[in-house]
Amino acid sequence: MRAARFHEYGGIDKIVIDEVPDPTPAANEVKIAVKACALNHLDVDFREGTSRFPAEPPVIFGLELAGEIVEVGSDVQGWQAGDRVAPYLMGIDLLNHYARTGRENLAAIDFIGVTRPGGYAEFCCVPESHLVRIPDGVSYDDAAATQIAFGTAFHMLFTRGRLAIGETVLINSVGSGIGSAAVQLASMAGATIIGTSSGDDKLAAAAKMGMHHGINYTKQDIVEEVMRITGGAGAHLTYEHVGGDLFAAGLNSLGKDGRLVTCGGHSGEVVPLDIIPLFRMQWQIIGSFTYTKGEYETVMQMVADGRLKPLVDTKVPLDDIRSAFERMESRGHFGKIVVNP
Repeated sequence: MRAARFHEYGGIDKIVIDEVPDPTPAANEVKIAVKACALNHLDVDFREGTSRFPAEPPVIFGLELAGEIVEVGSDVQGWQAGDRVAPYLMGIDLLNHYARTGRENLAAIDFIGVTRPGGYAEFCCVPESHLVRIPDGVSYDDAAATQIAFGTAFHMLFTRGRLAIGETVLINSVGSGIGSAAVQLASMAGATIIGTSSGDDKLAAAAKMGMHHGINYTKQDIVEEVMRITGGAGAHLTYEHVGGDLFAAGLNSLGKDGRLVTCGGHSGEVVPLDIIPLFRMQWQIIGSFTYTKGEYETVMQMVADGRLKPLVDTKVPLDDIRSAFERMESRGHFGKIVVNP
């Protein structure tokens, strides 16, 4: 089969299309014909060697796949060839303390596309425990674009960030996959939404999805604008996934007793922190890591019900995967970019 891999860490030029043997499912696995696999910034971190995951190239990457089961292992029950699936990206140690207390995202033992071959390939084998069924009426492209964007946003906003009806939330980088997903979810929750972006076109698109106020951080000061919009009160919650200067701006945009929830730092993983306003304002900085399988199944059903809409910016064949990464890394996209192997 054909698959996208990198044999050494580095830039987009390290991605190559290789001919590799078709995978054979183990007894507890299914073999999936991959119809779509969405790009994520974690793919970039992994390819560049900055993700700190214990894996060595060459590896078939691609975290967020959707496809059709074509073969099942001898021990698999409840699944058959022809079933449409979009696997939960993490394998879970079900005996782990965190899994037994509803925090299975902290009990991960492997990652599709990192510690096991991923979805930038014609076929992929995954354990039965990963499987999530694609509801009728949801396309493969939409299924691939749902998991990380909406699962992450749901976990950050509600489980970790405790967003409440009527609160004001600042969402950084609304044009990204998880940023645009957060706008949809926060709008459903009745929040007042302030969004940031480097492009006026992305702010206009986010406004159509429910964002109330937009800030172009290349032209405007985020903290000053948030304080102006809120009459000096600041935001109740900052949704942060960028790092660097946007982390600092998001923190300083909080009002008293405000919360910042963060899941990433692609623009700077190490940031300065002034401790005095942290304790005087009684701010909370909250880490957030992926999402649970139950949260993922919830947002997938919301997509099937028409309450959420995955935003697919661009679709490309496997041969054009480099151009897909170029678009994502140039931040020219709004929503998700999908590869169709």
